[in-house]
Amino acid sequence: LGWFSRRLPWGSYGMLARASLSAPTLGVALKRWCRHHSLIADDLDLRLTESAVGAAITVGERTDLARHGQPAREFALVHVLRNIHGLACWYIDSRIPLQEARFPFPAPAHADAYSHMFPCSVRFDAAQAEIRFDAQYLALPLRRDEAALNQMLQRALPLTVLQYRRDRLLVQRVRQALGTEPARTHNAQWLA
Repeated sequence: LGWFSRRLPWGSYGMLARASLSAPTLGVALKRWCRHHSLIADDLDLRLTESAVGAAITVGERTDLARHGQPAREFALVHVLRNIHGLACWYIDSRIPLQEARFPFPAPAHADAYSHMFPCSVRFDAAQAEIRFDAQYLALPLRRDEAALNQMLQRALPLTVLQYRRDRLLVQRVRQALGTEPARTHNAQWLA
C-alpha cells in the first residue's frame, strides 16, 4: 500500500501465508511469517515472543514510516497487526482474543475506532506496536490446507477487516465443563 521503502509485488502477503501453511503449529507459522516478512520488506522487524504471561507479536520500525506523514505510519502499523492477527485466526480456525494492543504514537482523533479493530485494552504512546494474547494458542495445529488457502486468497480482505468469531479454546473449556461438572452445567450462569 505504499508505505515500505520498496513496492511489494502483488501477491506478497499471499506468498507469506503460503510459506507458513506447512507449519505444525501456529507458533511455528507465526515465526515463519515474521521472518519471511523481513525478506520482502525490511522496513519492519516483526517478532513473536513468548513469556510466562503470554505471547506477543511486536513490530519494530527499521525505517521512518512517518516519512509519508503520521497517518501513513499509523495505517501501516495497524494494517500489519490486523493482517497477522486475522491470518493467525484463519490458520487455526479459531478467534484468538487479544489481551492488549499497543501503538507507538499518541491517541489519534479516531481512537474510539481502535476498539472495533482491537477489542481489548489499547494503549498509545507505547515503545513499539504490538498485540498480546494467550500463548496457549501457539500450540494449536493449523487446520487449513492448500485448497483452503487458494480459496481464502480470492477474498483475503475480510481476514484483515473482520474479527474471527469462533474460539476453539473456549469451546474446549465448555465441553470440558459439561463433561466434568454435569450437575453444575445445567445452570447457564455458572457455565458462562
